[in-house]
Amino acid sequence: MTALKQLNGSAARRFSRARRLCVALGATAMLLLTACGGPSDSGTAGLQDVTFLTNVPTADLTFAPELVAQTCGEFEKEGLNVKFQYINGAPAGIQAVLAGSALLVRPGDTDTMQSIATGAPIVNVGAVQKAGSTLRIVSHRNRPLTTAASLAGKTMGVGSTGGSTKVTLDLVLATAGLKPEALNRQVVGLTPAVFNLVQAGKLDGYVVSLATALTLQAQQPDAVVFNPASVITAGSNNYITSVDQARDPAKADQIRRYERAIQASMRFIMADKATGYAETKKCIASQYDVPGLDDETVLRQSLDTYAAAWTANGPDALLQTDPTAWQRTYDDMARAGLIAGGQDPSRWYTNEFATASP
Repeated sequence: MTALKQLNGSAARRFSRARRLCVALGATAMLLLTACGGPSDSGTAGLQDVTFLTNVPTADLTFAPELVAQTCGEFEKEGLNVKFQYINGAPAGIQAVLAGSALLVRPGDTDTMQSIATGAPIVNVGAVQKAGSTLRIVSHRNRPLTTAASLAGKTMGVGSTGGSTKVTLDLVLATAGLKPEALNRQVVGLTPAVFNLVQAGKLDGYVVSLATALTLQAQQPDAVVFNPASVITAGSNNYITSVDQARDPAKADQIRRYERAIQASMRFIMADKATGYAETKKCIASQYDVPGLDDETVLRQSLDTYAAAWTANGPDALLQTDPTAWQRTYDDMARAGLIAGGQDPSRWYTNEFATASP
Protein backbone atom coordinates (compact mmCIF):
# COMPACT_ATOMS: atom_id res chain seq x y z
CA MET A 1 0.00 0.00 0.00
CA THR A 2 2.59 2.48 -1.21
CA ALA A 3 0.44 5.60 -1.02
CA LEU A 4 -0.25 5.03 2.66
CA LYS A 5 3.47 4.92 3.41
CA GLN A 6 4.00 8.29 1.79
CA LEU A 7 5.02 10.25 4.89
CA ASN A 8 8.57 9.83 6.09
CA GLY A 9 9.59 10.79 9.57
CA SER A 10 10.66 14.32 8.67
CA ALA A 11 7.39 15.06 6.88
CA ALA A 12 5.38 13.82 9.83
CA ARG A 13 7.42 15.99 12.20
CA ARG A 14 6.97 19.02 9.95
CA PHE A 15 3.25 18.50 10.05
CA SER A 16 2.88 17.74 13.77
CA ARG A 17 2.38 21.34 14.84
CA ALA A 18 0.04 22.05 11.94
CA ARG A 19 -1.95 18.94 12.71
CA ARG A 20 -2.55 20.03 16.30
CA LEU A 21 -4.06 23.19 14.85
CA CYS A 22 -6.06 21.11 12.38
CA VAL A 23 -7.50 19.03 15.19
CA ALA A 24 -8.66 22.13 16.99
CA LEU A 25 -10.10 23.62 13.84
CA GLY A 26 -11.67 20.32 12.88
CA ALA A 27 -13.40 19.99 16.23
CA THR A 28 -14.78 23.51 15.84
CA ALA A 29 -15.84 22.74 12.29
CA MET A 30 -17.67 19.62 13.43
CA LEU A 31 -19.69 21.61 15.94
CA LEU A 32 -20.76 23.90 13.13
CA LEU A 33 -21.45 21.00 10.82
CA THR A 34 -23.69 19.29 13.35
CA ALA A 35 -25.74 22.45 13.54
CA CYS A 36 -26.14 22.47 9.78
CA GLY A 37 -28.26 19.33 9.76
CA GLY A 38 -29.30 17.29 6.73
CA PRO A 39 -31.51 14.46 5.59
CA SER A 40 -29.52 11.84 7.52
CA ASP A 41 -29.03 13.53 10.90
CA SER A 42 -30.55 10.68 12.90
CA GLY A 43 -28.65 7.43 13.22
CA THR A 44 -30.32 4.39 11.66
CA ALA A 45 -30.40 1.07 13.48
CA GLY A 46 -28.01 -1.47 12.01
CA LEU A 47 -26.16 1.05 9.83
CA GLN A 48 -22.78 2.62 10.45
CA ASP A 49 -22.76 6.42 10.49
CA VAL A 50 -20.33 8.03 8.03
CA THR A 51 -19.85 11.75 7.43
CA PHE A 52 -19.03 12.96 3.92
CA LEU A 53 -18.02 16.62 3.62
CA THR A 54 -18.97 18.65 0.58
CA ASN A 55 -16.96 21.79 -0.10
CA VAL A 56 -19.67 23.19 -2.38
CA PRO A 57 -23.40 22.95 -1.54
CA THR A 58 -24.55 19.33 -1.81
CA ALA A 59 -27.69 20.16 -3.79
CA ASP A 60 -25.85 20.27 -7.12
CA LEU A 61 -25.70 17.74 -9.93
CA THR A 62 -21.93 17.50 -9.52
CA PHE A 63 -22.83 15.30 -6.53
CA ALA A 64 -25.28 13.15 -8.49
CA PRO A 65 -23.56 9.86 -7.55
CA GLU A 66 -23.69 10.72 -3.86
CA LEU A 67 -27.27 11.96 -4.04
CA VAL A 68 -28.46 8.84 -5.86
CA ALA A 69 -26.54 6.56 -3.50
CA GLN A 70 -28.35 8.15 -0.59
CA THR A 71 -31.84 8.58 -2.01
CA CYS A 72 -32.06 5.26 -3.90
CA GLY A 73 -30.55 3.11 -1.18
CA GLU A 74 -27.06 2.23 -2.42
CA PHE A 75 -25.43 3.44 0.82
CA GLU A 76 -27.97 1.49 2.84
CA LYS A 77 -27.22 -1.68 0.85
CA GLU A 78 -23.61 -1.27 1.97
CA GLY A 79 -24.64 -0.88 5.60
CA LEU A 80 -23.93 2.85 5.77
CA ASN A 81 -25.92 5.82 7.02
CA VAL A 82 -24.10 8.62 5.21
CA LYS A 83 -24.47 12.15 6.52
CA PHE A 84 -23.75 14.94 4.04
CA GLN A 85 -22.29 18.03 5.66
CA TYR A 86 -21.33 21.24 3.87
CA ILE A 87 -18.07 22.90 4.87
CA ASN A 88 -16.83 26.09 3.23
CA GLY A 89 -13.84 25.33 1.04
CA ALA A 90 -11.52 22.40 0.46
CA PRO A 91 -8.85 23.50 2.99
CA ALA A 92 -11.40 23.46 5.82
CA GLY A 93 -12.68 20.09 4.62
CA ILE A 94 -9.19 18.61 4.65
CA GLN A 95 -8.64 19.95 8.18
CA ALA A 96 -11.88 18.33 9.37
CA VAL A 97 -10.90 14.98 7.84
CA LEU A 98 -7.52 15.18 9.55
CA ALA A 99 -9.28 15.89 12.84
CA GLY A 100 -11.36 12.72 12.41
CA SER A 101 -14.62 14.68 12.17
CA ALA A 102 -15.44 13.10 8.79
CA LEU A 103 -14.41 10.07 6.79
CA LEU A 104 -14.17 11.69 3.37
CA VAL A 105 -14.15 15.01 1.55
CA ARG A 106 -14.10 15.55 -2.23
CA PRO A 107 -11.69 18.37 -3.14
CA GLY A 108 -9.95 18.96 -6.43
CA ASP A 109 -6.66 17.40 -7.45
CA THR A 110 -4.83 20.70 -7.00
CA ASP A 111 -5.99 21.17 -3.39
CA THR A 112 -5.02 17.61 -2.61
CA MET A 113 -1.56 17.89 -4.13
CA GLN A 114 -0.77 21.21 -2.47
CA SER A 115 -1.79 19.85 0.92
CA ILE A 116 0.22 16.63 0.61
CA ALA A 117 3.25 18.45 -0.79
CA THR A 118 3.40 20.59 2.35
CA GLY A 119 3.21 17.59 4.66
CA ALA A 120 -0.48 16.93 5.26
CA PRO A 121 -1.00 13.20 5.99
CA ILE A 122 -3.89 12.69 3.58
CA VAL A 123 -4.32 10.39 0.61
CA ASN A 124 -6.47 10.31 -2.53
CA VAL A 125 -8.50 7.10 -2.29
CA GLY A 126 -10.79 7.60 -5.28
CA ALA A 127 -11.02 9.81 -8.37
CA VAL A 128 -14.59 10.86 -9.17
CA GLN A 129 -14.50 13.20 -12.17
CA LYS A 130 -11.34 12.62 -14.19
CA ALA A 131 -11.63 14.34 -17.58
CA GLY A 132 -10.45 17.85 -16.89
CA SER A 133 -12.19 20.56 -14.94
CA THR A 134 -15.96 20.59 -14.59
CA LEU A 135 -15.74 24.13 -13.23
CA ARG A 136 -16.73 26.96 -15.55
CA ILE A 137 -16.01 30.69 -15.64
CA VAL A 138 -19.15 32.74 -16.26
CA SER A 139 -19.11 36.34 -17.47
CA HIS A 140 -21.37 38.82 -19.31
CA ARG A 141 -21.52 39.00 -23.09
CA ASN A 142 -20.76 42.74 -22.94
CA ARG A 143 -17.54 41.98 -21.02
CA PRO A 144 -16.75 38.40 -22.05
CA LEU A 145 -13.97 36.41 -20.42
CA THR A 146 -13.11 33.80 -23.00
CA THR A 147 -9.31 33.55 -22.81
CA ALA A 148 -6.72 33.36 -20.05
CA ALA A 149 -5.39 36.80 -20.99
CA SER A 150 -8.85 38.35 -20.66
CA LEU A 151 -8.81 37.67 -16.90
CA ALA A 152 -6.04 40.18 -16.22
CA GLY A 153 -7.15 42.96 -13.88
CA LYS A 154 -10.63 41.51 -13.38
CA THR A 155 -12.61 40.88 -10.19
CA MET A 156 -13.72 37.25 -10.01
CA GLY A 157 -16.16 35.56 -7.66
CA VAL A 158 -14.81 32.37 -6.06
CA GLY A 159 -16.21 29.90 -3.57
CA SER A 160 -13.43 30.47 -1.04
CA THR A 161 -10.06 32.20 -0.76
CA GLY A 162 -8.40 28.81 -1.19
CA GLY A 163 -9.48 25.62 -2.85
CA SER A 164 -10.15 24.49 -6.39
CA THR A 165 -11.67 27.69 -7.70
CA LYS A 166 -8.58 29.68 -6.72
CA VAL A 167 -6.04 27.20 -8.08
CA THR A 168 -8.02 26.71 -11.29
CA LEU A 169 -7.82 30.45 -11.91
CA ASP A 170 -4.11 30.46 -11.03
CA LEU A 171 -3.40 27.74 -13.58
CA VAL A 172 -5.48 29.43 -16.25
CA LEU A 173 -3.60 32.69 -15.64
CA ALA A 174 -0.27 30.88 -15.87
CA THR A 175 -1.06 29.74 -19.42
CA ALA A 176 -1.01 33.42 -20.40
CA GLY A 177 2.15 34.15 -18.42
CA LEU A 178 0.19 35.89 -15.64
CA LYS A 179 0.71 35.62 -11.89
CA PRO A 180 -2.12 34.83 -9.42
CA GLU A 181 -2.24 38.47 -8.33
CA ALA A 182 -3.20 39.51 -11.86
CA LEU A 183 -6.85 39.42 -10.80
CA ASN A 184 -8.90 40.23 -7.72
CA ARG A 185 -10.97 37.57 -5.99
CA GLN A 186 -14.15 37.97 -3.99
CA VAL A 187 -15.83 35.16 -2.07
CA VAL A 188 -19.41 34.69 -3.21
CA GLY A 189 -22.03 31.98 -3.42
CA LEU A 190 -21.84 29.70 -6.43
CA THR A 191 -25.51 29.80 -7.38
CA PRO A 192 -27.17 31.10 -10.55
CA ALA A 193 -28.48 34.10 -8.56
CA VAL A 194 -24.94 35.50 -8.20
CA PHE A 195 -25.05 36.32 -11.92
CA ASN A 196 -26.96 39.43 -10.81
CA LEU A 197 -23.66 40.79 -9.48
CA VAL A 198 -22.08 40.19 -12.89
CA GLN A 199 -24.95 41.94 -14.63
CA ALA A 200 -24.58 44.91 -12.27
CA GLY A 201 -20.84 45.13 -12.95
CA LYS A 202 -19.88 44.34 -9.35
CA LEU A 203 -18.11 41.22 -10.57
CA ASP A 204 -16.48 40.60 -13.94
CA GLY A 205 -17.29 36.92 -13.61
CA TYR A 206 -17.37 33.99 -11.22
CA VAL A 207 -16.44 30.33 -11.08
CA VAL A 208 -19.31 27.83 -10.95
CA SER A 209 -20.03 24.13 -11.38
CA LEU A 210 -20.93 22.72 -14.78
CA ALA A 211 -24.59 22.31 -13.84
CA THR A 212 -24.83 25.91 -12.66
CA ALA A 213 -23.19 27.12 -15.87
CA LEU A 214 -25.66 25.16 -17.98
CA THR A 215 -28.55 26.53 -15.92
CA LEU A 216 -27.29 30.07 -16.49
CA GLN A 217 -26.96 29.49 -20.22
CA ALA A 218 -30.57 28.29 -20.29
CA GLN A 219 -31.91 31.17 -18.19
CA GLN A 220 -29.63 34.10 -18.93
CA PRO A 221 -29.05 35.03 -22.59
CA ASP A 222 -26.26 37.39 -21.51
CA ALA A 223 -24.22 34.64 -19.81
CA VAL A 224 -20.92 33.64 -21.47
CA VAL A 225 -19.22 30.44 -20.30
CA PHE A 226 -15.48 29.69 -20.54
CA ASN A 227 -14.23 26.13 -19.93
CA PRO A 228 -10.85 26.09 -18.09
CA ALA A 229 -10.26 22.58 -19.46
CA SER A 230 -9.67 24.19 -22.85
CA VAL A 231 -6.31 25.46 -21.55
CA ILE A 232 -5.37 23.35 -18.47
CA THR A 233 -5.28 19.66 -17.49
CA ALA A 234 -6.11 19.99 -13.80
CA GLY A 235 -9.66 19.62 -12.59
CA SER A 236 -10.28 16.10 -11.38
CA ASN A 237 -11.82 15.75 -7.95
CA ASN A 238 -11.13 12.96 -5.56
CA TYR A 239 -12.19 11.30 -2.34
CA ILE A 240 -9.69 12.27 0.32
CA THR A 241 -9.20 10.76 3.75
CA SER A 242 -6.46 10.92 6.34
CA VAL A 243 -3.65 8.39 6.20
CA ASP A 244 -4.63 7.30 9.71
CA GLN A 245 -8.20 6.51 8.64
CA ALA A 246 -7.04 4.73 5.49
CA ARG A 247 -4.79 2.51 7.63
CA ASP A 248 -7.49 1.78 10.23
CA PRO A 249 -9.19 -1.52 9.29
CA ALA A 250 -12.68 -0.40 10.34
CA LYS A 251 -12.45 2.96 8.55
CA ALA A 252 -10.87 1.35 5.48
CA ASP A 253 -13.84 -1.04 5.30
CA GLN A 254 -16.22 1.93 5.40
CA ILE A 255 -14.31 3.60 2.56
CA ARG A 256 -14.54 0.46 0.43
CA ARG A 257 -18.27 0.16 1.04
CA TYR A 258 -18.80 3.86 0.38
CA GLU A 259 -17.00 3.59 -2.95
CA ARG A 260 -18.89 0.44 -3.94
CA ALA A 261 -22.12 2.38 -3.38
CA ILE A 262 -20.85 5.27 -5.52
CA GLN A 263 -19.79 2.91 -8.31
CA ALA A 264 -23.26 1.33 -8.25
CA SER A 265 -24.86 4.79 -8.41
CA MET A 266 -22.69 5.79 -11.37
CA ARG A 267 -23.74 2.65 -13.25
CA PHE A 268 -27.39 3.33 -12.38
CA ILE A 269 -27.16 6.89 -13.72
CA MET A 270 -25.36 5.86 -16.90
CA ALA A 271 -27.89 3.09 -17.59
CA ASP A 272 -30.66 5.62 -16.99
CA LYS A 273 -29.50 7.75 -19.94
CA ALA A 274 -31.94 5.80 -22.13
CA THR A 275 -34.86 7.29 -20.17
CA GLY A 276 -33.48 10.82 -20.23
CA TYR A 277 -32.37 10.23 -16.61
CA ALA A 278 -35.96 10.01 -15.43
CA GLU A 279 -35.23 7.52 -12.62
CA THR A 280 -32.18 9.50 -11.53
CA LYS A 281 -34.31 12.61 -11.29
CA LYS A 282 -36.97 10.72 -9.35
CA CYS A 283 -34.41 9.54 -6.79
CA ILE A 284 -32.77 12.91 -6.24
CA ALA A 285 -36.01 14.90 -6.20
CA SER A 286 -37.38 12.69 -3.44
CA GLN A 287 -35.14 14.53 -0.95
CA TYR A 288 -33.39 17.42 -2.70
CA ASP A 289 -34.28 20.55 -4.60
CA VAL A 290 -31.40 20.71 -7.09
CA PRO A 291 -31.01 23.56 -9.61
CA GLY A 292 -31.35 22.25 -13.16
CA LEU A 293 -33.10 19.05 -12.15
CA ASP A 294 -36.39 20.14 -13.73
CA ASP A 295 -34.76 21.38 -16.93
CA GLU A 296 -34.43 18.36 -19.20
CA THR A 297 -31.70 19.95 -21.30
CA VAL A 298 -29.59 20.98 -18.29
CA LEU A 299 -30.11 17.59 -16.65
CA ARG A 300 -29.14 15.66 -19.76
CA GLN A 301 -26.13 17.78 -20.67
CA SER A 302 -24.84 17.81 -17.09
CA LEU A 303 -25.10 14.07 -16.53
CA ASP A 304 -23.75 13.26 -20.00
CA THR A 305 -20.67 15.37 -19.23
CA TYR A 306 -20.22 13.98 -15.72
CA ALA A 307 -20.58 10.40 -16.95
CA ALA A 308 -17.85 11.01 -19.52
CA ALA A 309 -15.64 12.35 -16.71
CA TRP A 310 -16.33 9.35 -14.46
CA THR A 311 -15.30 6.95 -17.22
CA ALA A 312 -12.38 8.94 -18.67
CA ASN A 313 -9.94 6.07 -18.13
CA GLY A 314 -12.48 3.36 -18.95
CA PRO A 315 -15.90 2.22 -17.70
CA ASP A 316 -14.25 -0.56 -15.70
CA ALA A 317 -12.08 1.91 -13.79
CA LEU A 318 -14.73 3.90 -11.93
CA LEU A 319 -13.11 5.90 -9.09
CA GLN A 320 -9.62 4.80 -10.09
CA THR A 321 -7.08 7.61 -10.44
CA ASP A 322 -5.51 7.89 -13.91
CA PRO A 323 -1.73 7.90 -13.29
CA THR A 324 -0.95 9.85 -16.47
CA ALA A 325 -3.44 12.64 -15.84
CA TRP A 326 -2.42 12.84 -12.16
CA GLN A 327 1.26 13.25 -13.11
CA ARG A 328 0.45 15.81 -15.81
CA THR A 329 -1.52 17.94 -13.35
CA TYR A 330 1.40 17.88 -10.91
CA ASP A 331 3.82 18.88 -13.68
CA ASP A 332 1.58 21.80 -14.72
CA MET A 333 1.37 23.03 -11.14
CA ALA A 334 5.11 22.78 -10.67
CA ARG A 335 5.75 24.77 -13.86
CA ALA A 336 3.33 27.44 -12.66
CA GLY A 337 5.16 27.69 -9.32
CA LEU A 338 2.09 26.51 -7.38
CA ILE A 339 3.82 23.46 -5.92
CA ALA A 340 7.43 22.43 -5.29
CA GLY A 341 8.97 20.41 -8.10
CA GLY A 342 10.98 17.20 -7.85
CA GLN A 343 8.38 15.20 -5.92
CA ASP A 344 6.72 11.88 -6.73
CA PRO A 345 2.92 12.38 -6.90
CA SER A 346 2.36 8.68 -7.57
CA ARG A 347 2.84 8.19 -3.82
CA TRP A 348 -0.10 10.49 -3.08
CA TYR A 349 -2.94 8.25 -4.23
CA THR A 350 -4.03 4.63 -4.06
CA ASN A 351 -6.49 2.70 -6.22
CA GLU A 352 -6.88 -0.16 -3.76
CA PHE A 353 -10.23 1.17 -2.47
CA ALA A 354 -11.64 1.60 -5.97
CA THR A 355 -11.17 -1.87 -7.38
CA ALA A 356 -13.98 -2.91 -9.71
CA SER A 357 -17.01 -4.20 -7.83
CA PRO A 358 -19.36 -6.90 -9.16
